[in-house]
Amino acid sequence: MSPASISRPALPAWLWLVAFGLAAINLRAPIVVIGPVLDPIMSTLAIGAGTASLFTTGMILCFGLLSPLAPGFADRVGLDRAIACAITLIAIGGVLRGVESLTVMLLGTLCAGMGIAFGNVFMPSLVKRDRGDRLGRTMGLYTVMMGVGATISAGSAIPLMNLSGSWSTPIWLWAAFGVGSAIVWWRVALSLAPAEQASSRRPPMSRLFRSPVAWTLTLFMGAQSLSFYTLQTWVPAVAIQAGVPVATAGIMLSLINLTSIPGSYVVARLASRLTHHSLLVLGLCSLVALALFGLLLAPAASPLLWALLLGAGQGGCFAFALTMIVLRTRQPQHAAMLSGMSQSIGYLMGASGPLLFGALHGLSGDWQLSLTFLIVLLAGQSVAGVLIGRPRMVKLGDD
Repeated sequence: MSPASISRPALPAWLWLVAFGLAAINLRAPIVVIGPVLDPIMSTLAIGAGTASLFTTGMILCFGLLSPLAPGFADRVGLDRAIACAITLIAIGGVLRGVESLTVMLLGTLCAGMGIAFGNVFMPSLVKRDRGDRLGRTMGLYTVMMGVGATISAGSAIPLMNLSGSWSTPIWLWAAFGVGSAIVWWRVALSLAPAEQASSRRPPMSRLFRSPVAWTLTLFMGAQSLSFYTLQTWVPAVAIQAGVPVATAGIMLSLINLTSIPGSYVVARLASRLTHHSLLVLGLCSLVALALFGLLLAPAASPLLWALLLGAGQGGCFAFALTMIVLRTRQPQHAAMLSGMSQSIGYLMGASGPLLFGALHGLSGDWQLSLTFLIVLLAGQSVAGVLIGRPRMVKLGDD
């Protein structure tokens, strides 16, 4: 059954866009709100850094391990209700993560991690189904709203904690935002009759595993995730060890995240208009390469320039990968399957990156070996990007 053959009542455009934007914000803001308040959390719970890392790295592992379950869940309940369930899980997880109990916080991390993992998979499928004629603008909106949510969440956490005197406050405020978002999504989901929510039978995942296009995109997603999460963790330390002032090192991280927002929007809009994408992705990888060589050879020479290049390049690569999920599939179900496969492996690779980067530093005593590893990885990512940039589709046998 083609997507067009499924009769769906028309939603007001404003309601669809509001719901879409709310979902996108919820897929990033709850991830980063914990990081700035980790120190007071550790003091309150009397735990070490290793245990505390479960609140951050543990969530990324949830994305990798649970993403493959998402397409099957959407098949059973329908895509809109599946998204509503995902946002509800994120909200419940946010409430639990604000409780001063290690067990409850870990349970909340699992709930929020599952909700975000499922939402990450569902959103490209939603765009494929409802906004295929406005793909560039919609994917651009998606990446921008994720970036804005993450930036506001990270930037407001400490002020909100200082204002209220409790680290739970910023976490619970984002949980309240999740509750409001879930209400909107249930309004959208329940406007569709159960029969209209039903999905056609999707092909088995084994067919996807035999697709060279799917594996190429998965490897690109994995490489960019590993590089992104590694540099988010270690860029300040690399810069400080090279003699960059602590304040400037902090600004570098903010610049990376801020620059990624316009970079991702422009790339999503541009990618939707192109047939061949190889030159586009080569340009993006070149920006990242310039920044990595800068950090390797002259980290203190122009640290803010390296940050700007990283933000534009990595933000663009992320938007490119998400947009290719939609462009390289023919049906919403196939987009969900490809999204589940690429993001599962991608996030597992991403979770391993900071650990591997730190281990290489421990072996060599400096950052040269670690940065060289990222440069070699980027070369492989570039090759995968050129291949996925060719106009080929994921074929699952029922297209």
